[in-house]
Amino acid sequence: MNVISSYIGLQGAGMVMLIDILVCLAGLAFDHTVITGAPAWLKPLNFGISTSIFCFTMAFFMDRLPKNSRVPVIASNVMAAALVAEIILIDMQAGRHTTSHFNVSTAFDKMVWMSMGIGILLVVVSTIVLTFSAFLARFEDAALGWVMRLSLLIVLAGMFSGFLMTLPTPRQLAEARARQGMPIVGAHTVGAPDGGAGLPLTNWSVDHGDLRVAHFVGFHGMQLLLLAWWAAPERRKLRLIFTVAASYAAAFLLVLWQALRGQPILHPDTLTVAAWVAWLVVTSACVMAPAPFLRVNQA
Repeated sequence: MNVISSYIGLQGAGMVMLIDILVCLAGLAFDHTVITGAPAWLKPLNFGISTSIFCFTMAFFMDRLPKNSRVPVIASNVMAAALVAEIILIDMQAGRHTTSHFNVSTAFDKMVWMSMGIGILLVVVSTIVLTFSAFLARFEDAALGWVMRLSLLIVLAGMFSGFLMTLPTPRQLAEARARQGMPIVGAHTVGAPDGGAGLPLTNWSVDHGDLRVAHFVGFHGMQLLLLAWWAAPERRKLRLIFTVAASYAAAFLLVLWQALRGQPILHPDTLTVAAWVAWLVVTSACVMAPAPFLRVNQA
């Protein structure tokens, strides 16, 4: 039995994000408030851009699932609603000139952060459901099926890396013991409080580790895998897709490892550079190897 495609819900969420991008650009133009060292509307803008790309890509995937179950339709629509609700809350906090994430300084801010947490949990659970749906489905295009499955696994890794940001830092725990309170719980930055110097546009820390790098990398691997699927010759599609997925997963782990060690993304130490060189060598060897070493026949 055919059911209504989940494409509609996710596409609608993507369109909302495009409108939100315009709102955030207006905010940047007319509201010059600075929050934790960055323009108040820069973070909502980044979320709007990233989420719009995510929604449209997920809509493309969902529209290619077999139309024989309502479960992925429901899951993807829950995901779309949760993402829209989250961006509304982020914009609201920017309009209030305060932080959206990790902010429990007042009862209202704590309620906002808890609501965002519920929304994030719904997105994660929906993604898990869609991942199972993709692995259980059979696709006419086997290569595209594997792009979807592997992309969703990488997305889940990126989502779970975001959980690390919600944990209280040692500095916050020490301040809580001294002051009997913790207005901020969690941080993007490893080794220093949020709010230091950051890269243009992304605001990723230039002096310390930043967990947002791995979160971003995990969230957007699906676009690279789709590009590999589109560009690869038919006889090499599966091999290239698995190679790119493995390489991208390794890159995700490397940037997460680098951040957890307190290193800014643009200033790795010798050990990190050596790891990246090894990653590049292995990836290049796998891509250029003449004979296929991996065959996957399951659709």
